Amino acid sequence: MDETYLDEGPAGNFETATLEITKEHDGNEPSNWSSTAAGATAARASVGNQGRASGQRSTSKNLVNVPFKHIDIHSFFSDRSEVVERALKDCQESLINEEERDVVGNWLLTEVSLWDVEKERLVVLTRTAIYSIKYDFISLKILEYNRVPISQVDTLVSGELVYPSSSLAPRLSGLAEGMSSIIHYGVREEWSSFTSCASLAQFEPRKRFMSGIRMMWNKGDPLPLTKKWNPFAKDIPWLTYTSHPLFWYKGSEAEKAKFDVEGLHSTIISLLPSECNIRTGSIIIENYFGLGALLHNRNGLGFFKIRGKVSF
Repeated sequence: MDETYLDEGPAGNFETATLEITKEHDGNEPSNWSSTAAGATAARASVGNQGRASGQRSTSKNLVNVPFKHIDIHSFFSDRSEVVERALKDCQESLINEEERDVVGNWLLTEVSLWDVEKERLVVLTRTAIYSIKYDFISLKILEYNRVPISQVDTLVSGELVYPSSSLAPRLSGLAEGMSSIIHYGVREEWSSFTSCASLAQFEPRKRFMSGIRMMWNKGDPLPLTKKWNPFAKDIPWLTYTSHPLFWYKGSEAEKAKFDVEGLHSTIISLLPSECNIRTGSIIIENYFGLGALLHNRNGLGFFKIRGKVSF
């Protein structure tokens, strides 16, 4: 139990603690000091609870910095750990040949496409290749996959996912978040809570507040315009990953590890060729308008979820 001492913390309310001194007391009668100590302990606990409540209120002001704060994690089919384990087993048995069966790690992460579209992907890492797999968690089957030999990777960047300075995506995201908050508190009739959470801040331009990694094998060459502006182009010489939304909602570190992009980052570093350029810096997502990506990502269309009477 945390204790707040009187000379170090704020003054507490001691109305529940009483001090009573009796003249008559012998060794066989219960002492009033026990009840007094209990009252003082309750008072200190009250002060501690007030401090924790104050901390929670101050933390709530930073809720705009938390990604995926309004999602229902139970709507994800991948929320069931046994489903993820079965999917990873299926992928290893179906895609990885006998020569590279030495799997060093596997995760369920979010892949961010060239067009800023978030997609749920199983990632299996062997000593010679990395597999990015689109898996149907409803029908339990592999839909498509991409295999990249690790020897081809020439650059690994880790850092925060950011938009270009001229991008409208943060402004659109802030507007969408503000409108979503109004609807959220309006439906629940919690307007006082909405006002206390600094409602105007909800509409401010919104960063991703997410970190990730990008593996590249383009030898530093820019992407041709025929691919850069083609939303259907698939042969993009890099992969961008960030943590799965479930990472922010799992309890123990063991549960989080399966959804944490940092696990992939720390594991793959030792497997990359010696000439690979490994650096830390911002990962630029070249989304300048981003309305399509905004609608796609806010509705989680890249994830297999329960959506009312329809699941996809």
